[in-house]
Parts: sequence; structure tokens; C-alpha cells
Amino acid sequence: MVKIHIIGGSGSGKTTLAQRLSSTLQIPHYDLDKVNWKQENEVDIAEQPDWITEGIYLIFTEAMLYHADHIIVLSAPWPVLAQRIIRRHLLNSLRGTQAYPGLNGIKALIKLIKDTRRYCLNQYEQEIPSIQHLLEYIEAHQGTVPSREFVKMYVEAYGNLVAPPTSQFVTEYLARYKEKVIFINNRTDLKRFEAHYLNK
Repeated sequence: MVKIHIIGGSGSGKTTLAQRLSSTLQIPHYDLDKVNWKQENEVDIAEQPDWITEGIYLIFTEAMLYHADHIIVLSAPWPVLAQRIIRRHLLNSLRGTQAYPGLNGIKALIKLIKDTRRYCLNQYEQEIPSIQHLLEYIEAHQGTVPSREFVKMYVEAYGNLVAPPTSQFVTEYLARYKEKVIFINNRTDLKRFEAHYLNK
């Protein structure tokens, strides 16, 4: 039994890796883009005996981070991410599976590319709470295990950070879980990880 949470920017390969792990290890996979977390109880998912969750999110995933055996952080150079995002958009359009077709789809694509560039290059300029501020909030409001009440309260307090502003923010936020964080920055890192978990 294993619990794995995968986080990374758009185009970093979260879904592909999660699907491979889920298929090989025969454990449930939750794409957090497709889970309505306001209705689906994220704590219920986190407390299951085994799972793979994936998404760019923080704050409402606190229980998943706490319970995970491994937290995988995927990253890639900005030009690679941009290429993957555009390719995915085109392929989905050709297959007829594009969630945002037509002009609205182009607008959504442009926004996604801009947001991903800002995330990848750490260019967020608006004022946000410091990591220390968030950690003090967590210390003051939760017990040993993140409860449903805590997660709900945490989202209400810091919902604007559910999608983290930058990759550096994610790295700093996850520092307290450093014993179980695995950074995958290139194909060599990915092959090493997959050799360990997929070729047992």
C-alpha cells in the first residue's frame, strides 16, 4: 500500500505519471482537476489505504500532503511546458475532447500559458502571505492530523493560494515534508523514480 501525491505546473506530466503509477501499482488515481473538492471530501481520500492524487493545488490538499508516503514535485523548463500545453490543446481539439472549444478555448489557452510562465519563472508580483505566516496558522489551528474542520477553515482563510503562485512557493511550502518530497526535474530523475516504483 502506498499513498502518492503529485504536484507540478501545467504540462509537467502529472497525469501521465499518475496514470502509469495507478495502472502498475493497481491503486486509485484522483485527478484533482476533475474532483469537485468542495463536495468531495479530500480528507476521506487522504485517509484511504492507498491512492495517487495529482494537481497543482495547495491548501485544500493539506490532508493529502500529511498522509502521503511520497510527494512528487514535477518541473520542466518553461519552453518545454509551453510546447506541451499547446500540443495538448491542439490534440484535444482534433479529438473533439477540448473542454474549451473555439474562441473561448484560445482565450483559456493564452491565459494558461501566461499563468504557467509566471509560475515557472517565479514572477508573481502581488502581495501574498509568507510561508512562515501559513505555517504559524497551521500550528495554531490543527492537531496532529489535518481534520475536515481544519481543512475547511484553512481553505476559507487562504483560498486565494489554492493554486500556488510560483514554483518557488511550492518548494518552500513543502520544506516541512522534506523527508518524503521527491523532486523530478528531468528525464533522468523520472527514469530513476520509475525504475524504483514501476519495475519492482
